[in-house]
Amino acid sequence: MAYCTQADLVTRMSETDLVRLTDHDGDGSVDASVAAAAIADAGGHIDSYLQVKYTVPLSPVPDVIRKRAAILSIYFLQLYRDSVTESMQKAFDAVDAWLKLAAAGKVALGISPKPAESPGAGGVRYDTQPRIFGRDEPL
Repeated sequence: MAYCTQADLVTRMSETDLVRLTDHDGDGSVDASVAAAAIADAGGHIDSYLQVKYTVPLSPVPDVIRKRAAILSIYFLQLYRDSVTESMQKAFDAVDAWLKLAAAGKVALGISPKPAESPGAGGVRYDTQPRIFGRDEPL
């Protein structure tokens, strides 16, 4: 599940810049598959942090995640073109730091965390009766 859309990218950057970053075939338009790959990479990056505390993919997508997914998607688009700007690197680092805080439960996403596992789950109990017959005991 994608946390942002191509339209969310356009709200964060100009259509011209989006074309410049995604137009690998040179036809002068946004290549939707390139944009979708960056959006998927951003979602995977977000999930890698949040799966510790939340059930992923998040549904519905909180606005704080949608905004950060768009920033990450633009970062990945620049990374694909080997043209990451200093300001975008700082934005990526800020989102990464925020995701660490979210995974630690120090910032609110507006959703409930996944339920904790019960402390007694997963164990096996084995009880036996005392031996009736054996080497030291007569038949």
